[in-house]
Amino acid sequence: MTKSSSLSLRYSSLQGIYWMCFCAVYGFASVFLLEKNFENQGIGFILAAANILSVILQPTLGSFIDRLDKLTLKFVISSITIATLLLLILLSFLSSFVLLDAFLYTLIVSLTLTLQPLINSLAFEHINAGAALNYGLTRGVGSLSFGITSFFLGQLLSRYDARILPIICLGLFFLLLILILSFPSLTHEHSSSTVPVYPNKKLPVQENTFTFIKKYNRFGILLIGIAFLFLFHTIVNTYLVQIVKSLGGDDSDFGLALTIATVCELPAMLGFGYLQQKFKSGKMLIFAGIFFVIRSFAFLFSTSLWMLVIAQLLQGLAFAVYTPAISYYVNKLMSNYDKIKGQTFVVGAATLGSVFGSIIAGGLLDSAGITVMLSVGSLAAFIGSILIIFSVRTDI
Repeated sequence: MTKSSSLSLRYSSLQGIYWMCFCAVYGFASVFLLEKNFENQGIGFILAAANILSVILQPTLGSFIDRLDKLTLKFVISSITIATLLLLILLSFLSSFVLLDAFLYTLIVSLTLTLQPLINSLAFEHINAGAALNYGLTRGVGSLSFGITSFFLGQLLSRYDARILPIICLGLFFLLLILILSFPSLTHEHSSSTVPVYPNKKLPVQENTFTFIKKYNRFGILLIGIAFLFLFHTIVNTYLVQIVKSLGGDDSDFGLALTIATVCELPAMLGFGYLQQKFKSGKMLIFAGIFFVIRSFAFLFSTSLWMLVIAQLLQGLAFAVYTPAISYYVNKLMSNYDKIKGQTFVVGAATLGSVFGSIIAGGLLDSAGITVMLSVGSLAAFIGSILIIFSVRTDI
């Protein structure tokens, strides 16, 4: 096996295991917390708090990694994974109080979210160093793993108590740690910039968030658009189990609904290398934004599980196109010293949207019902799509 194929296999496995972890921790958060007797609004506040914490951690860590040569991605990802393992042990075997459960789960979700842009950046660190790594293909493996995990967890939780989830997560995060430790560490000089911003400087001075966003034309508007898109995305993912049950389904149907959405992501993600040869990443972001809106209306007007399936199928033209497109877009847009920070800002914007989605949806679900909640989600998707159309560069 060549060095390049070995790296692709390891990174595909890393994406696969990470999204299995994400599925168990975040995808089934409502199922686990409902089992722990939390109400919808309480679930919303827990996930919102987790997202807020990760919004703070993501750009902070990204900035440090970009500017401190001795602080490698491998070390940071490994450290976060070990911390998550320790928290899962506490949640699995020592936690017996509602407030402690909420606190521990908030930290676990936050660290899991924080890993996402760092794992994405790990791929581009090697791509920029000259490795033949197909990010879309490896991310497709992540989606497939999420789908398989969704299906089997749905089947498992229809028979057993949801309290087994933290124990399952322990095994998954342990595998994640082993995979991370198998990666070679790269220094910053191995990466190359695609769009130089500081042609006459070796290293830009430390800058605040506003200065960083202002440096890249309309990037701030793009971040706001992403936040609105993910406000909708969070509503239909966090409270999908409630939507399914309102249409007459159960936990098994919920797992199947998640599986359908993730399997539909595969064609776009696996074929993104081909799509990139035909279309610029900016244009694909606009395409994805439009389908976020279409998908939001499909959810809003669903009156049966079959109509919900149609809404889930549209994931393949919305989130599935957005995910690799935004990663490639930021990698091409940012200078070498801003690449990791740029990836964390994008995920941070999505996470911020998730914060508002969790809080708003939880309150609306308890007070006004599913239809009003989905109407707000559709409005958010529409606003986000308009902002993305206005803000992206279509030449990269």
